[in-house]
Amino acid sequence: MDGPVADPSDVARVLLVKLTSLGDVIHGTAAMGALQRAFPQAEIAWAVDERFADVPRHHPGVTRVIEGRRFRADPLHELRELVSATATLRREGVDLAIDIQGTARSAAWVYASGAPIKAGRGGMRPGWRRAVRPDLGRHAVQVIAEILQSLGIPAPDPRPELHWPGAAEETVSALLGEHGIGGTPFAVINPFSRWPTKEWPIARFQELARRFQRQTGAALVLTGGLAESERGTAFARGSEPARVVSFAGALDLPGLFCLLKRARLVVTVDSGPMHAAAAVGTPVVALFGPTLPERTGPWGPGHRVLQAARPQSHHAYRRAASAALMERIGLDEVLEAAIGAWGCAPGA
Repeated sequence: MDGPVADPSDVARVLLVKLTSLGDVIHGTAAMGALQRAFPQAEIAWAVDERFADVPRHHPGVTRVIEGRRFRADPLHELRELVSATATLRREGVDLAIDIQGTARSAAWVYASGAPIKAGRGGMRPGWRRAVRPDLGRHAVQVIAEILQSLGIPAPDPRPELHWPGAAEETVSALLGEHGIGGTPFAVINPFSRWPTKEWPIARFQELARRFQRQTGAALVLTGGLAESERGTAFARGSEPARVVSFAGALDLPGLFCLLKRARLVVTVDSGPMHAAAAVGTPVVALFGPTLPERTGPWGPGHRVLQAARPQSHHAYRRAASAALMERIGLDEVLEAAIGAWGCAPGA
């Protein structure tokens, strides 16, 4: 580990930059413990895409969340938004800005902050105190730890942490109660991904729901975002005679995190909710095809990962043909893993 990138006595305000996507922002919370220990007197602000601002917003170590918006078709508009979003930071002063994302966009936030000490993940970064090229063959959580350690910030036990307000508890309790699942152990099914190539065939997922419920008697809750609300309703209808309750589009992020924490098991594809379930400590059965689980699998002990075929690269999911890798995962092996995990889960 190199020497500290900054003297703690010189750092009153830190800006942490991790903008997107949901899973990456969840992983970013693993940096918070190390930053708080390294700079115990400092305020920590977090720059994040507005869609994922609820991840750091409720973390007790984050004193401010600065939300950004992405304008792919209008970079100049995005630049103006960036300058506006960082105006207060520059006025109040940021002593240290750390980029743990490593993109041109996240680097722009570091530059815009006006911090005298700039550091983090990246290649050519003129004016930075230290730029780090981590080992991207490791898990994303370990990559974050490596970045911090390269900045002289010890991160011996990085663990993502999610927090949510009491209002989320009330919302989830009410929803579960509406559907008669208030005191009943339940499993969550998360069949959706932003990338269609990461999804397991829906008909197979529906048959899994039928067989799993028949053998375990478990209540089943389906999750998804607002964009998946219609697909969620169709999934539940097509899973009959199994009873699947769709919460797709019904919960914000804090509500989702709360729901996942209460579940006894989550069966999911590689997605943000998968990382959220792992972060709150709920056992996960994760289905992988065109991505590498050693890099983005569920972090922590007790999870089960199924992958029938390996992609040639971690970014194979960007190619439509890679969907065939998910189709090679058999129904019987997923059912066996899910029933085994259900039986071993806390409260079984």
